[in-house]
Amino acid sequence: MRRPNFFILGAPKCGTTALSEYLRGHPQVYMSTPKEPHFFCDDFDYYYAPGARTLEHYLHLFDAAGDAHLAVGEASVWYLHSQVAARRIAEFDPAARAIVMVRNPIDMVPSLHGQLLYEVDEDQPDVRRAWELQGPRARGEALPPRVRVPAFLQYGDAAMLGAQLQRVYASIPREQVLVLVFDDLRADAGAVYRRALEFLGVPDDGRDDFPRVNPNTVHRAPAVARLTQRPPRAALAAARAIKRITGRRRLGVLDRVRARNRVEAERTPLDPAFRDALADHFRDDVALLSELIGRDLTHWTDRAGAGGTLAGT
Repeated sequence: MRRPNFFILGAPKCGTTALSEYLRGHPQVYMSTPKEPHFFCDDFDYYYAPGARTLEHYLHLFDAAGDAHLAVGEASVWYLHSQVAARRIAEFDPAARAIVMVRNPIDMVPSLHGQLLYEVDEDQPDVRRAWELQGPRARGEALPPRVRVPAFLQYGDAAMLGAQLQRVYASIPREQVLVLVFDDLRADAGAVYRRALEFLGVPDDGRDDFPRVNPNTVHRAPAVARLTQRPPRAALAAARAIKRITGRRRLGVLDRVRARNRVEAERTPLDPAFRDALADHFRDDVALLSELIGRDLTHWTDRAGAGGTLAGT
């Protein structure tokens, strides 16, 4: 049985989906299905039904990996934010390689907010108001009724990538960690892809097509989204029964409805004053991240009036 030997740790909305999909297309790389098993982050335990989080169940995700696959991995975006995942991965395989993807936190916050809004974990459509609600939500107040992990709504913590990378380095040797910057992926996805292959010890397959993956999306009809993103238990039970009777692994009904209810949308630029508040919040952490990776990223937290940019995609 093959075991995973590399992990994309996150962070969310930093290009992890794109990189994992590019790697999935390489004939000598095996990526798990589902993409994000989140097995090693017990502190964010909503991915598994009670009793289902077992090593045996997890390793079955890699049953199809063969001798031809030089790299076997998975990509779980909340591993980086998790307090325990990096340590548990190191215990699972001390030689494991880790890829960490980071992004300007001022762009990451609205992007993550949009993703959580799309997934119905967030119910506040205005990102600035969602930011202001972090205090009450940390006390268990004003939580969206369908939120799965309230900690995900702590945007100020979720985007503290310097502190999170420092925690990774405390468990995994630096030479086994590759840090990739979202700006580089957006500028030259091919170069970032080849850098990842080299880090994983996999030869270049000559790929030169790198389509955009996981753009900002919104729901055409929020009421439909509430049903399709979190189907009622009775509907899920009925679907499981139909699959048992028909022998089908997937029915595909929800996927089709979700696809029809999904539309790409441009993100509204941040108000300059709010952008400056985010810059102040993340300035020290970005300086830490710059120090950790040996690359000056402090321009990320320039104030809007001093040459800073507005929110990204």
